[in-house]
Amino acid sequence: MLRFSAVLIATTLLGTSALAHAQTELVFGTTHDAHSASFHYARDYLQQLCAENKLSCELRSLPGRRSEALLAIGKLDGEVGRVKGYGLKHPDYVRVEEPFNVVQTRIFTRTPFTISSWQSLTYFARTVSYKRGIFLYQQRLEQLVPSLQLHDVQSEDACLQVVLAQRSEACVFDVGGLTSDAHRLLKKGYASASIEDLPLYIYLHKDHGELALPLAETARRMQARGVPAQLRRTYYELK
Repeated sequence: MLRFSAVLIATTLLGTSALAHAQTELVFGTTHDAHSASFHYARDYLQQLCAENKLSCELRSLPGRRSEALLAIGKLDGEVGRVKGYGLKHPDYVRVEEPFNVVQTRIFTRTPFTISSWQSLTYFARTVSYKRGIFLYQQRLEQLVPSLQLHDVQSEDACLQVVLAQRSEACVFDVGGLTSDAHRLLKKGYASASIEDLPLYIYLHKDHGELALPLAETARRMQARGVPAQLRRTYYELK
């Protein structure tokens, strides 16, 4: 009788644990504008990734520094769209070791220049703008100071606008981060080819670190099935 009771309790606990896992809802932050192609891509990718692991996940568009701060205090369960080097800044976060997207870094100017690298920016511009809270852009540009004067702005759209308004000579941006309205601004200036392709990752709060391995395995299966390629075809057509 005691043995039967022990088995019953163990079975009940396992069932409860599985149910809790199935009902887990995680909230992720991202720096992508909610109206941009990159946000829609990340949202759809995250929802499919989570669904295949019996998780319910929500993606919220937040300023980069706010998203970073909320994850640090446990008010977010993770961040979507950070570069690999972000883990050096936050070694207690757990990275899902499979990039979910690769974005292109381009330079926008009022007049045509051949800009093919970060260093070549210094040959054509003195003032450069970038979206506030984008860790890698800030890191790359700070290496070029004092040759460049840097200005962080609220969004990729604002970044293009300050160049067209002649308040900055160049803007560093991710074309997928632009809203549909901002795509029209591109026609008023010149965008370079990509100067750096950036693999983007999902980071988890340490309390959810055990999810990193199964999520990475699922991400690799999604890659093999062509899910990222399909999402890119859906959202990344430059208009």
